[in-house]
Amino acid sequence: MNRRWREFTLLLWPNLLLLSGYFYGQMGEGSLASIDIGELSLLFSSFLGAHFILKASKHEGDEYLLPLAAMLTSLGLIFLFRLDPVLARRQVAWTGLGLLTLVGVCLKGRDYQRMLRYPYLYLTLGLIFLTLTIIAGTRIGGAKSWIVLGPLSLEPVEAVKVLVVLFLAGFLEEKKELMLVEPGWSRSWGPLFVGVGLAVLLLVFQRDLGSALILLVVLLGIIYLATGKKRYVAAGSFLFALGSLGAYLIFPHLKVRVNIWLDPWEDPQGAGYQVIQGMLAIASGGVWGTGVGLGYSQIIPAVATDFIFATIAEEMGFVGSFGVTLLYLLLGYRGLRAALRAPEEQGTLLAAGLTMLITFQAFIIIAGVSKLLPLTGVTLPFVSYGGSSLIISYLILGLLLNVSAAQRKV
Repeated sequence: MNRRWREFTLLLWPNLLLLSGYFYGQMGEGSLASIDIGELSLLFSSFLGAHFILKASKHEGDEYLLPLAAMLTSLGLIFLFRLDPVLARRQVAWTGLGLLTLVGVCLKGRDYQRMLRYPYLYLTLGLIFLTLTIIAGTRIGGAKSWIVLGPLSLEPVEAVKVLVVLFLAGFLEEKKELMLVEPGWSRSWGPLFVGVGLAVLLLVFQRDLGSALILLVVLLGIIYLATGKKRYVAAGSFLFALGSLGAYLIFPHLKVRVNIWLDPWEDPQGAGYQVIQGMLAIASGGVWGTGVGLGYSQIIPAVATDFIFATIAEEMGFVGSFGVTLLYLLLGYRGLRAALRAPEEQGTLLAAGLTMLITFQAFIIIAGVSKLLPLTGVTLPFVSYGGSSLIISYLILGLLLNVSAAQRKV
């Protein structure tokens, strides 16, 4: 079966999911009751339009990546239209813009090798974005990681994550040989540690510790892929542990989050309220869930952003939440498959870094909602409400499609 034809048939499933949710809502069960045919048609045409453009341009990218992302986005919209129809309508528009971004990257950015020739440009842009956020940003939910422009709230750190991965992929491929010999330390490790260290430090000043954790994990993963040296990962992990301890002692905000994680019942009506309600929602879902539209997770603060996974677990149960986790695992598998089959090391580092970015972010927010880890406040990629997150997620998807297409030209 032709790759693009297989992609088309797989894209029918997220569209069928949206259509089923629409008719279910019209029966009075809530879910997509507030969506109209125009919005539904926009979603259908956006997903299928992206497919047909890829087909017309003879793009040879992985045929599973777009359907997996479309399924996650559609599932998120099913719940967003019940939790907050206003945010859901905005998410429909963001989805369209995200798919336009994906198409633009696939049409104009196929030569990602050329993109990676300017690693210091990406690092500089990332540091500028973070500095501007500290200077002119707005604190929302404890972290000063937002820039408010009239009715729009932008989160520059989402773009910074991708810029750092582009820097790492370009820099490590160029400096790998120097990094393996002691005399080249200052010319290799120095710029790497200074650049990424500054980015992480600026994130810590913003109190966006979730994003700092994601960047550190991606950094260690890419360094291991580039050098094959486990001792670098061990040393980095040790430094991260020391930094985490220092951040816990210095920042009261982090100490509160850790204490809530350890014992949310100490303040059930205050700081622990969100975590407790999330746990109750997950527990009430059981194996099969209460049924879509029949849960009560709307009482959880920030449920459309930080805690949408709790809604999925309540209304679809363990089976549904496991299914969502499986979609992320499949997305990670296809991304790493593209990385391992890339025709050159730059493509391997780029695809692996971007895949880790998506999958690890999904892991830490799912773990935070289910109380396996302290809550970090990052979004669930493709599912949670958030324009910046959704557009950058589709940009990442476009880059992964380009890397996977390059392997088929060799």
